Order: sequence, then structure tokens, then C-alpha cells
Amino acid sequence: MTKEQEKLVTANMGYVVTLAHQYRSDILSANDMVSEGAIGLMKAAEKYDAERGKPFVTFAAPYIRRSIEAAINKVTTDTDVRSTDESLPIGSRNNYTLLNVLEDVNAEKADAIVEEDTLNDDLLSCVDVLNEREREVVSRYYGLKGWRQTMAEIAEDMGLKRERVRQERDKAVRKLRRAAKSKM
Repeated sequence: MTKEQEKLVTANMGYVVTLAHQYRSDILSANDMVSEGAIGLMKAAEKYDAERGKPFVTFAAPYIRRSIEAAINKVTTDTDVRSTDESLPIGSRNNYTLLNVLEDVNAEKADAIVEEDTLNDDLLSCVDVLNEREREVVSRYYGLKGWRQTMAEIAEDMGLKRERVRQERDKAVRKLRRAAKSKM
């Protein structure tokens, strides 16, 4: 770290303390949060370019906040893992632990899979009311073929003006709404 960077860090430690006190954590002490904020401040000092005209404190604030929040999240996650890993039974007559009944937020929901499949089937049956160009625009714009494209990309690929792509999309959506209402 250069002397200039050290001066920036030293001169702005009070700001780190102020930001750290805005956070509340039962697990991480205020001193620990200040220390983590100081790490963010040092990272900001290393990347700061005074010639861009942005005040250092404005530039450094996101680095400081990210550092503090990352430390809180890391400690919280570690604590959660340990506390749910306990093998204390829940209730008196069963062998379930807290880990057995907690929802896995990363797992895909069975209902969501069925709903998505049903929606895709309904959409594909409704798409038959569209002409070829409308079907192509809607498929590309909404990502029915696995990837989404912007109107500008669709226009370029199909040799149309961007405004024409928007018109085709809007017309197709109106047709799809009418088709969906008639099926209900």
C-alpha cells in the first residue's frame, strides 16, 4: 500500500466506525465489524483513482458495506449450519431433528415443475393461433427456445425494424390472450 493510500485509510477510519455502527449483529461484535469495514476501506484505497473526480468516501462506501455484510453473512451462515446440525429431537415421540424438517431452499419445488410444464403445454397449444413471424418473434423475445433476445437482436436476425418487431410482439400477445380466454 502506498503512503497516499495509507493516508486515505487513516483519514477515513471514522467513517468506517460510523458505518459499522449502522449494522446490528448478535454474533459479530462492533469491533469485528469495524475491522471488516477497514478491510473494505483498504481495498477501496487500492482501487481509487482521484483523477476520476469522485470523492473517496463516496467511492469507498460500497466496499466498506460489502465487507461488513459479507462478514455478518459468513458468521450467520456458519452458526446456522452448526445449530441445525444438532441431533436434538423435535417433539417427544418422533426421531426428527430440526435438520429433517427444514426446507431446502435450493431444491426445485415439485409444484413449480408441474406448473411450469402445464404452462408450457398451454402456451404451445395457444401459439398455434399465431402466424409464423409472430411465433418467431414471441419465441425469441420470451425465450421459448431456451434463450431470450432483445428487440434489436430479433430485428437484426429477422431483417426487420425494431419497431416492427415490437408491433409483431404486441399483436401476438393480444392473440394469445384471446386464445387463452377462449380456452377458459
